[in-house]
Amino acid sequence: MEDEENIEDELLLVESQLNGLQDKIKTLLDQQEELYERQAQLKALLEISKTSRDTSNSAPSVALEDWSGKFSWDSQADDTRFNVFGISSYRSNQREIINSIMSGKDVLVIMAAGGGKSLCYQLPAVLRDGITLVVSPLLSLIQDQVMGLAALGIPAHMLTSTTNKEIEKFIYKALEKGEGELKILYVTPEKISKSKRFMSKLEKCHHAGRLSLVAIDEAHCCSQWGHDFRPDYKNLGILKIQFPSVPMIALTATATSKVQMDLIEMLHIPRSVKFVSTVNRPNLFYRVYEKSSVGKVVIDEIANFISESYPNNESGIVYCFSRKECEQPLVKQLAQSTSQ
Repeated sequence: MEDEENIEDELLLVESQLNGLQDKIKTLLDQQEELYERQAQLKALLEISKTSRDTSNSAPSVALEDWSGKFSWDSQADDTRFNVFGISSYRSNQREIINSIMSGKDVLVIMAAGGGKSLCYQLPAVLRDGITLVVSPLLSLIQDQVMGLAALGIPAHMLTSTTNKEIEKFIYKALEKGEGELKILYVTPEKISKSKRFMSKLEKCHHAGRLSLVAIDEAHCCSQWGHDFRPDYKNLGILKIQFPSVPMIALTATATSKVQMDLIEMLHIPRSVKFVSTVNRPNLFYRVYEKSSVGKVVIDEIANFISESYPNNESGIVYCFSRKECEQPLVKQLAQSTSQ
C-alpha cells in the first residue's frame, strides 16, 4: 500500500515536471520564431542601409530631378486621368507626385484635405503592373473609396473585419496566385500588425513581383507627436523592411516638421521625395457675424441665412460643439426649417 502511494506520488511529480518542460519548450519555440523574424528584419534593414550608403557615396552631388518634366508615361497618365477618373487637369503637385512614384521613388505628401491626395496613388496604381496596397484607418473612408473605384471600373477591394468569406478567399487567391482581377487593396493598420496570414500572402505576392506600390493614408497617425496617433500605425515600418524595392507613398493633410521626421523614420523612407502643398483652398472663404445671446434668435438667423443664400436645396454642413448639442430641440428645429 505504501509502495503504491509512493509510486503515485512520483508519477504525479514526473507528470508535473513533463508539463513544466512542455511549457518551457513552447516558450523556447516562440522565442525562436521571434528571433528568426527579427533576424530577417535586421538583414533587410542592413541591406537598405548599405543601398542608401552606396547610392549616397556614388552620387554625392546629384541634382534634384524635375518631376514636372516629360516622362514616357505622360500620354497614358493623361488618358487614364481623363477617361477613367474623369478629371480634366491635375491639381497642385499631383503630376509631380505621380511622376516620382512612377519613377519608383518613396514619396511623402503633405496636402490639405480636398487637395486630391487619393489620385496621387490611385492613378499610379492603375498605370503600374500588379497590386497596390493602401493602408487607411477609417472603415467608412475605405468603403467609400472602394465603391467609387468600382464605379469607375477599377478592380478594388477591401480586407477588413467586415469582409465576407467569399471576398476574402478571392483576395487571398489574387495575392498568392495572381488569380482574378485586383488592382487596389485597402486594409486597416490592424490587418498589417495582427494578421500573420495576410502578411504571408502579401509576402508571396511580393516574391512573385505583383506588389507594385504601398500607400499609407493619414500617415500622421504613425507619430506619437501627431494629433491622431494610432498604435498599430507604429508597425507599418515592417512593410518597407519586408518589401524594400516597392515604392511607398505616405500621405497626410497636416504634419509638423517633427511629425514629418518621425514618420519618415518609422516608415523607413529616409530618401523619400517630399511634396508640401499650400493649405490655401481658393474655393473656400470665411465670414464672421455677430452672434445673438439668445439661442432661438441664433437658430433663426442661421436658418434665414441658409434659406436666402442657398435657395436651390444645396447640401451643406452645420457644425455643433458636441454630439449632445446636435440632439437639442433648437438644432432639430434648424434642420426642419431649412429642409422645407
